[in-house]
Amino acid sequence: MNNVIYTLVTTIALVFIAELGDKTMLSTAIFAVQTQRFIAVFVASICGFTLANVLAVGVGYAVRQIVDLSIIQLLAAALFIVIGIWMLISSNGEDTGVRRVGLTACFLAVLLSEMGDKTQLAVFSSTILYGYPLVVLIGGVIGYALANTVGLTIAKVASSRLEWVKVKKYAALVMIAIGAWIVLSMFTST
Repeated sequence: MNNVIYTLVTTIALVFIAELGDKTMLSTAIFAVQTQRFIAVFVASICGFTLANVLAVGVGYAVRQIVDLSIIQLLAAALFIVIGIWMLISSNGEDTGVRRVGLTACFLAVLLSEMGDKTQLAVFSSTILYGYPLVVLIGGVIGYALANTVGLTIAKVASSRLEWVKVKKYAALVMIAIGAWIVLSMFTST
């Protein structure tokens, strides 16, 4: 039982630290500000993270052998850039269509950006190291949720005090920058 608790606490801490200030934490905050649906975005983000890490825990090594991670990274980068551009040219974001698309986009952005990310690799490695895949997955999701609670709280406070049009433009530019950063890091890390 001590090994299970140690695995859980270690994974929570590892994922929490890895996610603080990470692109998925930032993108979750941006989607929340864009849609003004903080709880729904939080849930969509956690679902995307969980699915990405179920894959890591369940088929981690096989997926890494079959799928070229650079393709997944390019898809994630493109999604961030397209979403950023979409945010710049979209209406004020108050209609439900924009909100629904925002939740789907958040889920997909988190899912794709977590594929091959340091957090997913940490979950994968922890599964191998500790041998408790379900405990590692639960710890990872808890750590992710804690880190994103911090990010969403900051985003909610900041967005309520800033002019909406400026927040939307800055958020869109940050999304485009994240996409560009992913592409650039792919070329500089090889």
